[in-house]
Amino acid sequence: MKLIQNLPNILTLFNLFLGCMGVVYLYNDHMVIMTGKQEFFIDMGLINLACYCVMLAGVVDFFDGFVARALKVESALGKQLDSLADVVTFGLVPGLIMYQLLARAYYVHYNAFDYPILYFSTGFLVTIFAAVRLARFNIDVRQKTGFLGLPTPAMAMIIVSLPPMLLRNELGLLTTLQNHWVLLGLVILLSYLMMSEIPMLSLKFKSFGWQENQWVYGLLLISIFVGFTAIFIFNILFAVIPILLFLYIIISITKNIKENGL
Repeated sequence: MKLIQNLPNILTLFNLFLGCMGVVYLYNDHMVIMTGKQEFFIDMGLINLACYCVMLAGVVDFFDGFVARALKVESALGKQLDSLADVVTFGLVPGLIMYQLLARAYYVHYNAFDYPILYFSTGFLVTIFAAVRLARFNIDVRQKTGFLGLPTPAMAMIIVSLPPMLLRNELGLLTTLQNHWVLLGLVILLSYLMMSEIPMLSLKFKSFGWQENQWVYGLLLISIFVGFTAIFIFNILFAVIPILLFLYIIISITKNIKENGL
């Protein structure tokens, strides 16, 4: 019985584990392997695996809350634990990925080594604002049924989609995503969206009726259609993630305008 009651917390800790593994994969290139014959090999960083860890953690993060509500075992401990795990998985790891992407963007220039390392550290703005957002979320009573500002996992999903998009050159964005100004702009935009008070839809179902969930159901139906079309018709596998999250933001803003006349 205790195992079932603690299932949401176990899922949250698995989320944290995936974040830790994301860090390991990002900096696996720092590991030097020596064989018995005194031969040296460098195990290269596996940035794609780090991204997949965060993507899987996003699914786990959804289900830990869903399971807690379904079993009616929501607790103050679980709430704090969830934010602590999220700041690693959806805050630190995306910041490290942006750091690496910015460093690689600068290093394509002939004078790359003229830039101090702090130039690349601007990627950690997403980590800093993710931590602030998660702390604020825990004490903001207005976010019980919805979100104000872009949820931290959504920000993370956008960032972790970038390295696979680069490697596959999806939508021909290889050159664009190697431009440090584009990456800096994305960091600033995502940081602003997290800290904004733009009302965002939540997938926290209290009931499954159409009337009270029509915007959420509409979002889900549109997302399924767009996702299916992108993946199976246009062979867009990872770029569909930021596309769907852009739709999420647009639909959330549209709902707010229609309901409040703003």
